[in-house]
Amino acid sequence: MGNRERTLALLDEVLKETVHSWFERVKGNYVTLEESRQLGVEPEIKHFEESGVYRIKFARAGELDVTYGLSADEQGSVLCVESSVNNKSDGFDYDAFVERLRTYYWRSRNEKPWTRAPFDRFTYEDLMPFEPVLGESVQLDSRKDRADVIRLRFPLNPRHEELLVKNRELLKDLVENYCLHPLKRLYAESYRER
Repeated sequence: MGNRERTLALLDEVLKETVHSWFERVKGNYVTLEESRQLGVEPEIKHFEESGVYRIKFARAGELDVTYGLSADEQGSVLCVESSVNNKSDGFDYDAFVERLRTYYWRSRNEKPWTRAPFDRFTYEDLMPFEPVLGESVQLDSRKDRADVIRLRFPLNPRHEELLVKNRELLKDLVENYCLHPLKRLYAESYRER
């Protein structure tokens, strides 16, 4: 296995671990697949893996129906993390959602959230430059009779890739707190306002 394949494998492990730990943290608030069989009701939470895409699905009748996902791939010679959300609601304002993303990432890009050297000198933008532009770093896949999928693509800065790979915890923090949590929060805000 070459260096690039090892890096992709590590990134894949981090994404899988992120979704699994999220599921473990919140599953007590939802009916799981195992519990649904015992109770005779539909499950409210599931997590699954399909071809290197890690997803967590939340479903409560009439209240909640959303799936979030994480995956990694290469775009040219640059590694990318992709976070996604499936939107099944009518009347969702995609332009307003992208504007929320733009505002959030514009403000947070210069934050230096880490306190340990050598990462204390880096901003989010240094490690993962991201500007939400619909049709570029933000993709909308509209699918007739199925959920629309909103995908955010976060490139890892090639200059710092090796440093990130050597620090799995920082990489996991970057994925959770820069790629996933803002998407969850901003989507929930937009979903409530539809």
